[in-house]
Amino acid sequence: MRWALFSCAMVTLAAGCGGPSPDKTQETSTSASSSPASEPAAAAGGGSANELRPLSGPPRSNKYVQLGVTEAGFAPSGPPTPPGLRHYVVGLKGIGRSRGNDFLLEIQRFVFAQNERGCISHPERDATWLQHPFGESAMFTVKQPTEGEFAFLMPDDTQRVRVLIAPAGADGLVVPVGDEFTPTWPTPVQTIEDGSTLRVLVLANPTQAAALPPPAAGREHVVLDFVVENLTTTQGIEFTTSQQLRLEAPAGSFVQPSALTQQIACRLDDGDVVPPGHSRRLQAVYDVPAGTPLRLQYRGFEVEQTSVDLK
Repeated sequence: MRWALFSCAMVTLAAGCGGPSPDKTQETSTSASSSPASEPAAAAGGGSANELRPLSGPPRSNKYVQLGVTEAGFAPSGPPTPPGLRHYVVGLKGIGRSRGNDFLLEIQRFVFAQNERGCISHPERDATWLQHPFGESAMFTVKQPTEGEFAFLMPDDTQRVRVLIAPAGADGLVVPVGDEFTPTWPTPVQTIEDGSTLRVLVLANPTQAAALPPPAAGREHVVLDFVVENLTTTQGIEFTTSQQLRLEAPAGSFVQPSALTQQIACRLDDGDVVPPGHSRRLQAVYDVPAGTPLRLQYRGFEVEQTSVDLK
């Protein structure tokens, strides 16, 4: 079965595409971080977990734009959020660098936030409750800085955050809040290779979903934990969790993720994007008969389908 690839392209005004510029914070799937993960993101550098804090530090840049974080933290106020999620606000200030040309950044297509465990979020649309929200796009001119704020729905136990500017090609940008870091996760128990397109890491054996409603009699809710690695830098990939990560029932039928997955903070909704050259963590809940041997079926892009035993 063929799946759609989401093509992302850098959008500039009167600026051509050139070769890649080095990115010192390029992500890996290792389990060691370059900086401690114990310092809460909302309190790093001063302040509490319920207030924004001003930040200053070296900006990050590529050939098109230079960006720096001006403030960050969990929002002290704002609209209600689903359980397990909170609004994390990041202020950015930037200036165009494209050989005298201005730079137009499409926010919803190319901007993401990622925490220390690899969970990814898009900016919230119409975040008019912010003082200086970015709109659907932001123009960074070469004459004067452009400044604004994003709000991301992030897991409420997030400790570190970095902003990913992730277009197609090798001209992406990673702007950390505070010290640089690389997301980490446990050693996978299974690895599924999907050609040169994707790699799926199954992180642990299924666990019980303690925070979810109890299952019906004779059934159980199991939570599977994954990392999806986009091996290409040429395009973001739309991933369809409900169809690409299914359990095989003993009778030959398939079990898709339960609607309870919507109550998991770190997830990847159907059709959402794994940014080019990056990895994205997700969890999914499955409702199965108690004691059922679990076998995962992956339906891929270059690999039609493959299955692995989970327990």
